[in-house]
Amino acid sequence: MWKNYFKISLRNLQKRKLYAGINLLGLTLAITSFLAIGLFIHHEWSYDRMYTGSDRIYRINQEFTMGGESQLASTSPSALMPTLLEEFPEVETGTLVFDLSIFSSVMIDAGTGNSEENKFAYVDERFFEVFDFRLLAGQPGRILSEPNQIVLTENTANRYFGSAQNAEGKILKVEGKDYLITGVMENFPSNSHLDFDFLASFKTHRHGREPAWSPSNYYSYVKLKEGADIADFQAKLPAMIEKYLGADMREYGFSFAFFPQPVTAIHLGNQSLNSIKPGTDIQYLYIFAVVALLLVVIGVINYVNLATAEATERHKEVGLRKVMGAERFQLFGQFVAESMVLTAAAVGLSLVGIYLLSEPLTGLVGFKISLDPLLSLPGWMGILLFVILIGLLAGIYPSLILSGMRPIQALGNKVKIGSGAWVRKGLVVIQFFFSIGLLIATLLVKDQLEYMQEVNLGYTKERLISINFHYNLIPKAEAIQQELVRTGSAETIALAANMPVHVKAKYSIFPGGDNDREVMVTGYAGDHHLLKTAGLELISGQDFSETDMMRNQQADTVSGYPILLNETSVKELGWSVEDAVGKKVNFGGGTAWVKGVVKNFYFNSLHHQVGPMVIFLNPDETNVMLIRIPAGDPSAHLASLGEAWKTLVPDRPFNYQFVDQAYAQQYRSEEKVGILFGVFSGLAIFIALMGLFGLVSYVALRRTREIGIRKVLGATQTDVVGVLAADFFKLLFLAALLAIAVSWWFIRSWLQGFAHQTAVEIYPFLTAILLVLLLSVLTIFYRSWKVYTLNPSKTLKND
Repeated sequence: MWKNYFKISLRNLQKRKLYAGINLLGLTLAITSFLAIGLFIHHEWSYDRMYTGSDRIYRINQEFTMGGESQLASTSPSALMPTLLEEFPEVETGTLVFDLSIFSSVMIDAGTGNSEENKFAYVDERFFEVFDFRLLAGQPGRILSEPNQIVLTENTANRYFGSAQNAEGKILKVEGKDYLITGVMENFPSNSHLDFDFLASFKTHRHGREPAWSPSNYYSYVKLKEGADIADFQAKLPAMIEKYLGADMREYGFSFAFFPQPVTAIHLGNQSLNSIKPGTDIQYLYIFAVVALLLVVIGVINYVNLATAEATERHKEVGLRKVMGAERFQLFGQFVAESMVLTAAAVGLSLVGIYLLSEPLTGLVGFKISLDPLLSLPGWMGILLFVILIGLLAGIYPSLILSGMRPIQALGNKVKIGSGAWVRKGLVVIQFFFSIGLLIATLLVKDQLEYMQEVNLGYTKERLISINFHYNLIPKAEAIQQELVRTGSAETIALAANMPVHVKAKYSIFPGGDNDREVMVTGYAGDHHLLKTAGLELISGQDFSETDMMRNQQADTVSGYPILLNETSVKELGWSVEDAVGKKVNFGGGTAWVKGVVKNFYFNSLHHQVGPMVIFLNPDETNVMLIRIPAGDPSAHLASLGEAWKTLVPDRPFNYQFVDQAYAQQYRSEEKVGILFGVFSGLAIFIALMGLFGLVSYVALRRTREIGIRKVLGATQTDVVGVLAADFFKLLFLAALLAIAVSWWFIRSWLQGFAHQTAVEIYPFLTAILLVLLLSVLTIFYRSWKVYTLNPSKTLKND
């Protein structure tokens, strides 16, 4: 029986090529989008689930509180891990990771010359007990057990030595020191929050140093024993903190708290934590999931609308079958089978589409799109269920209408389908409500992204480049700066801890020993050229001088060392901008005095308000050289600087980054959302317009004689368009009102995640509505033109 259903279904679809083609294309586009979004969401949810016992692995995050302000961090003191291993029996194993790339790049030499590398970390010998990545060379337990040992990833080993086997046992120079390659591991997968090319033994990094409880930049991971209760483990942490830090916390007025975070929750967790690799805001996954469902709904609505419209054309087929003895359930099965065949074809084409689009999608989402989840056994079962579900959703209502006709009604010349017209109208409203809403959201997200690029940051990010500046070069810094300025391709040059885009180091400051007014601040280390080079504005007092630098290097602790505060720091310390100058404070374990106040600038993303900041002189804490290049063609200036750098620093490459590009990189997630919204809103509108084309075709066909009469009586094509479009424009107007209300609510909620928001103006709403209206008019005009050009003598001959 089902075999016959499918044969007849194929025959019927071939007969009705226009409507079948519209439905097939609409469903294919919708399902392709659905599957692409599904693969993206699957990848994001799968982060860090590949390790054995991943549900028992936790990263120990910390909360440091001082002066009434708390700071969350994903790092912890170096003494934490050995204490947990020794005193907590529920801990099976644990590992420490120190991400060197936070601070600087490293120079690598495999005998063919220096290369600058950024993905470098120190890990202890238990790393592969917690994260059981596959080793291609080397023996577990021994590969990182001694100082000056290193493990490479497969790609890195291939790059330097040709293969994993060739790399093992070789010597690699890291900043001029010899490291023995004791192992090669598989590449870190794209769905791991860990992302390194080199893993050096932790004993190299901590050689000669005892573990300490001071705040530091170590990532601590524990793996609990099977059956261990994470709540019991967490409940024991405060007692450990009191044991080792209680006296210091009471004396210095700070507090510590540790909280374990499941490793599988890191990628989609709190994005304010400084993780090794940027995560994804989980709200975007929810948004994309909703968009995927909306696109499928729009595709299904197309099918339902056209199928119910066609019902009035297939009434004689139904009547004849019923006269020949067909039961209702048989007719119902036949029409559902047609829906299933069309859905199965759309899914097949969608899989091909995903395969063909894998490269562009990879460039957009940042990882290789793979069909493996879909081609696995669970994937095939999911696809089968999806075909059945979509086939039923699309086919059940039209099938009920068609199979429910009485033979006498079905064999008549004209058939009315009860409430079918109202259902079609309601579905058209839903389609265009989704389409217009997505387009409005796209335009509003675009506005916020443009606002973030144009807002006054308090410094000049244009024409500012950053070069990694290793601490070995600091003694030669002044000479390097002078020579680079002489090239004429550098207006000013400064040393700094980081680009002004993301400054994170935390310190405490309080005036004159008054602990009650202690304030936690962000510290920005640099030299006396920093303000001028970055374009920071001094609003009170004086900038640093060369004399200040010399005194600072001589450790002049009697008179104290100068610092600069921003406006927020001055406000939180209870001073005015003018009165702050000359005040003495305790900062960084010593006495400092406020030499000037700088205007607030955004040293993190616009998701956050400008916090209190202290700028201080300390070239030893600098990691980058900032260079302001002259206006004009940057390539010529960069080439000139590169040549000079090659002479001055022959053993380190001239690798630079534009600060404005680094700033834009902070909003990569939002940019992806904007691009994807644009793509999906375009698809939604296209699918909806195809459905509109089909419905207008049906209406035009039903009213061909009426249009012929109107034409004989002198109606113009504009009149015909008005006749066909009147009802559709009413539906579009209703859809637009609903879309405005929902998109307004969405964008206000989304903007709450930004401390600084663009004004929500009327033009994105008008633009979206007018664009959809224009495209709808063109669609209706095209279809009505084909009907209008028919010869009335032919359309009226049967009357």
